Amino acid sequence: MSTETITLEVSQDILAALKMGANDLGQQFRLLAAVSFFQSKQLSLGKAAELAELNRLAFMDLLAQKGIIAFDYDESALNTDLAGLAALTDHD
Repeated sequence: MSTETITLEVSQDILAALKMGANDLGQQFRLLAAVSFFQSKQLSLGKAAELAELNRLAFMDLLAQKGIIAFDYDESALNTDLAGLAALTDHD
């Protein structure tokens, strides 16, 4: 897999205000970007987890901690699935 490097200049004052080092800030940016891209449906769960440098389960835990639903399963999809299950049980 080919990768690109992104460089971001941040003043020491910002790092001091955040009370973190450059590496920690870089990881925080990765997490924030991954969550944002996932929420806007620009990245799948797997790709967002990859961007965050987490496995899928750890990324799902992160989403849960932030109150973000990992799976978009709306009422119409549920009704369709329930109707399909009902049809299957009617055949028995």
